[in-house]
Amino acid sequence: MLIKTYFSEIKAITDKYSATDFVLSTILNFDIRPGDQGYLYGSVTYIDNSILYFKEFLDASNKGIEKVMYSYHYQDVNKQLIFRYDNALHKPPLATIGHKHLSDKVIEACEPQFQDVMIEICILQGWV
Repeated sequence: MLIKTYFSEIKAITDKYSATDFVLSTILNFDIRPGDQGYLYGSVTYIDNSILYFKEFLDASNKGIEKVMYSYHYQDVNKQLIFRYDNALHKPPLATIGHKHLSDKVIEACEPQFQDVMIEICILQGWV
């Protein structure tokens, strides 16, 4: 089942980062749903008490895994947005469904992979 394989990949990524000295804790929740669908959500808390909250609603087909809905929300210790990737419909409309919220604007952005978001945070914070 593709959903279970995908969940295993996400777990492996979080396990890898949890073994570092800059991740304090990780919470992961996986929900397999009928019709080859799945929902995952959780958070990663970093050593500076910034937090990544994430969620993905997935649909598997013979073409692979499609992220029907996703959000990767990264905030600082004061709960101020650093960035958020999501594919929620936007007003005013953007040229792409996927986009990235920054503290002062919203920009077009391709759908990121979970691993890419983790790498972006580590680079941004200077941990790698």
